[in-house]
Amino acid sequence: MEFRNTMTQNPQSAQQTSTGRGPYIGAVAFFLLLIVIGIVALLPRLRHNEDLRVQAREATGPPMVLATHLKSGLDAGRLDLSASVQAFEQTPVYARTSGYVKARYVDIGDHVRRGQLLALIDDPQTVQTLLQAKATVAQLRAQLAQTQANAHLSSVTDQRWVALVKQGVVSQQDADQKHAQAGVDAANVNAAQANIAAGEANVQNLTTQVAFSRVTAPFDGIILTRSIDAGSLISAGSGITVTQMFSIGQPSTVRVFASVPQASASGLHSGMAAKVTFREIPGQVYTGIVTRNSNSLDPGTRTLLLEIDLKNDGRILPGMYANVSLDIPRSGPAPVMLPANALVVRTAGPQAIIVDANNVAHFRPIVLGRDFGTQIEVTSGLKPGDTVVLSPGDAVVDNGKVQPNLQN
Repeated sequence: MEFRNTMTQNPQSAQQTSTGRGPYIGAVAFFLLLIVIGIVALLPRLRHNEDLRVQAREATGPPMVLATHLKSGLDAGRLDLSASVQAFEQTPVYARTSGYVKARYVDIGDHVRRGQLLALIDDPQTVQTLLQAKATVAQLRAQLAQTQANAHLSSVTDQRWVALVKQGVVSQQDADQKHAQAGVDAANVNAAQANIAAGEANVQNLTTQVAFSRVTAPFDGIILTRSIDAGSLISAGSGITVTQMFSIGQPSTVRVFASVPQASASGLHSGMAAKVTFREIPGQVYTGIVTRNSNSLDPGTRTLLLEIDLKNDGRILPGMYANVSLDIPRSGPAPVMLPANALVVRTAGPQAIIVDANNVAHFRPIVLGRDFGTQIEVTSGLKPGDTVVLSPGDAVVDNGKVQPNLQN
């Protein structure tokens, strides 16, 4: 009986579900019908608008565009580079002996001459070692005198015993012992002389070490930096952990260093004229020549290092930034100069719109060179005399007619 009741209730439940979904299905169908009716009604209007545009285009003719003829650039390309200035001769000054700074005689900006005393280092330990070495040499000289006297006595005794052997007064054995002793004493003289030479060399070394307590200028120049004062503890040598006493430079002539990109390095050579300017010295152009270059590219930056030597009029300071201008001859033909507003950049790459003799526009891919702001070098894709469209609009299409209005 329960089974029959279940079978009887299932058709009723299905009928209720179907009856509940009916209104939703009808609403969806109604909206779809409205969409279809809208599309059918809109298509003729769209076609009509397109026909109107075509008719308007045919009535007004091809779009009018501004155009210009291209010109070639200069055979020598101007290259502007950032550069840095260094003194012609510049070096740090380190101590060659350890000790305390006893006195400092110069400061930053002082002009010094070669050999001028810059500072004194108090190194009493080395001084005492020198005195001891000199005393040792004096002892060695006294020992030499004593050894020479013994050698002379041994030599005389040897000669006497040789005569006594001939007379049969002494035995040959005794004579041989005297002769051997004379040889030993002579060798002792040579050893004493060698000891004196070694002692004198040690004295000379210590004398030089004591002389290092006088820190002098290696050349004429200006004190650029100072890192010590009286009483500072100084260690001999150089390196990161060692205090640098001074740095000195000779700014009467300066070196200007610049790095040339790989693309321009092939046309550069020593002896080329260069113009150097400084932002801090407006209106002044310094003329120099490329004195030397590295003749190789830096693997890290792919640049060629060049040096320009300039006579300093007193206004150029070591460490300044400079701008170097070079005229580098081109290895190939001069590039075409394209106005910046004629460049078209799309997903296919940079392009320019060329107008042929029949006033038909063609989109042409190009290869760009250097950017000069209002003009851009084009190394491939264009040639001098080509007519290009300036500031092209959407009305200009590939292989479409245009009305060029040539500009000067």
